[in-house]
Amino acid sequence: MASVNAAKTNRAGQSKIGKRQGWGLAAIFAIVTCGGTVVSGCAGLANTANAKPTPQEAVQISPSDMTFPSVAVGQKATQIATLTNTGNEAVTITELASSAIEFATSGLATPMLMRPGQSARFTVVYTGSTSGSTSGTLMAMTSHGGTSSHVKLRGNSAGKSQLSLSATTLNFGNVLVNGTVTQAVTLKNSGQSDVQIAQIAVTGGAYSVSGMTAPVTISAGQSMALQTTFAPKAAGTATGAITVTSNASNATSTVALSGSAVAASYTMSLSPSSLNFGSVTAGSSTTQNVQLANTGNSSVTVTQVAASGAGISVSGLAAPATLAPAQSLVLRVTFAPTTAGATAGSVTVTNNDGVNAVAAVTGSEVQPGLTLTPTSASFGSVVTGNTNSQTVQIRNSGTSSLTVSQATVTGAGFTLSGLAVPLTLTPGQSGNFNVQYAPQSAGSVSGGVSIVSNAPNSPATVALSATGVVASHTISVNPASLSFGSVTDGSSAAQGFTVTNTGNSNVAISGFTTTGTGYSLASGAGAVTLSPNQSTSVSVQFAPSAAGSANGSVNILSDATGSASSVALSGSGVAPTAPHSVALNWGASGSSVAGYNVYRSTVSGSAYAKMNGSMVGGVNYADSSVQSGHTYYYVATAVDGSGNESVYSNEVAAIVP
Repeated sequence: MASVNAAKTNRAGQSKIGKRQGWGLAAIFAIVTCGGTVVSGCAGLANTANAKPTPQEAVQISPSDMTFPSVAVGQKATQIATLTNTGNEAVTITELASSAIEFATSGLATPMLMRPGQSARFTVVYTGSTSGSTSGTLMAMTSHGGTSSHVKLRGNSAGKSQLSLSATTLNFGNVLVNGTVTQAVTLKNSGQSDVQIAQIAVTGGAYSVSGMTAPVTISAGQSMALQTTFAPKAAGTATGAITVTSNASNATSTVALSGSAVAASYTMSLSPSSLNFGSVTAGSSTTQNVQLANTGNSSVTVTQVAASGAGISVSGLAAPATLAPAQSLVLRVTFAPTTAGATAGSVTVTNNDGVNAVAAVTGSEVQPGLTLTPTSASFGSVVTGNTNSQTVQIRNSGTSSLTVSQATVTGAGFTLSGLAVPLTLTPGQSGNFNVQYAPQSAGSVSGGVSIVSNAPNSPATVALSATGVVASHTISVNPASLSFGSVTDGSSAAQGFTVTNTGNSNVAISGFTTTGTGYSLASGAGAVTLSPNQSTSVSVQFAPSAAGSANGSVNILSDATGSASSVALSGSGVAPTAPHSVALNWGASGSSVAGYNVYRSTVSGSAYAKMNGSMVGGVNYADSSVQSGHTYYYVATAVDGSGNESVYSNEVAAIVP
């Protein structure tokens, strides 16, 4: 009979895990044994309090490291893991536990008994809940109080748009009454989607903003500068705020404003109150002047001149320095950008009363980009003595002017044309140049075009390859001979042949000549240059003047080598034959007749054929359709007025010489 025991909770282990991992585990599991064998259908609980713990390495989860693809907040990503009992004893899995709530499991019901060597697959689910990276640990808990190998979990959530400000407070310090001080604050979209600025509101009567007008869109990773001006009209402390409303995850962003207006007998000011350097190429710098003036009626001592903002510096005045009434001097402000994109800063001049004169400074870093299309050019096989050309496009793919200072080409037979340096291309502008290949000998050759410019990827290159092949000048003739057969003396017959360039280079044909009595060129016999695979047709005439055989040829005069150069001619002249005719006559019929019919055959006594189309009215007929060397047999019949025809007359024979 089975014994029944309740499993105890390992409180020490529970406390330790809860403190370290945030887990609290009290596992109750029943293994029922009947006669020493694990079976189903018996009641009771097995005592696991004194069971031997399963070593951690006996239960393994693979893989040991799982990194999930980035998903949006609230979306899920899954991966498959495998749980394996690698030990030699059965073990019961009571729970799959994760140290981070973003990770969960499915597809594995617990508790589950795993025999030695048994494996089970389950799904690990990552749910994006916050912007940024999430990590955790996954393990399997056993009924013996042990754990499996630990699996490292990593996930990343793609966050919403995020609007960040370069400053949350702007302190204008002491500003003279009726004076103005401007400072800049940068609004940057540090999220992964566009930010729509719906409203920019400012409070505090002495404060105003410029440089941005809502509604406006800031693309992901981009920034914009907002100019804030403090122009007090009366002495005293002035506070205010800028409130930016957007569709970012932080829908409302606020900049606190503070400053003090002081009355004095001097007015220290900077003119202009803001400097915009626009676009400045990376690696270079530009300078603008700002005038520091004392328009009051007493001297003022400048105790500090400072610049803020990446790449912004100021020179021209060593503090401390005294400005007399109505005196002014020039400060040189330099912008040498160090990071791509917009930069906002300021130049601040402070006097011995702690009053600041501030000029806002803005600018953006730009740089040229050089793109060559294509980046490699293959000229294939080119015959020596010929030239192949390909076009390459050069384009400024950057945001500032591109200056090309040098262009070179390497590789035997390669030359460059159409690119005059120095060359300047504005952003987005492009041009073309040509690379030619004129092989100097047979064989493969490689080279390259190198373009040196002020772009970061200088020098940019185009790889070149080609193969030179030896020139061949060959022709073929079709047909190779012309037979005119028998041609009557005094008449003529014409036949033609075709000459084709079967080589890889042009073939120059300077002309054609004929030999043989009676032969002449009828057409197509002039000088011509044939490109590879091109053909030309020639017509030859045979006009014999005497009977007998006549042989000749057409000779092709060209620079082709090792190929056909003539066409054989043959024909026979035959004497013209004299025309023959047979004259027939017969005795008139004793009866009344309407006319007569004449019949002819080449066989005596049969196979007669009527010769006349209509009845012959007289008693004679001439047959001029006979041929020399033949014998013809004739009979005649009489036809009465009713159309009745008599029997054949006697047959007469005519031998045509």
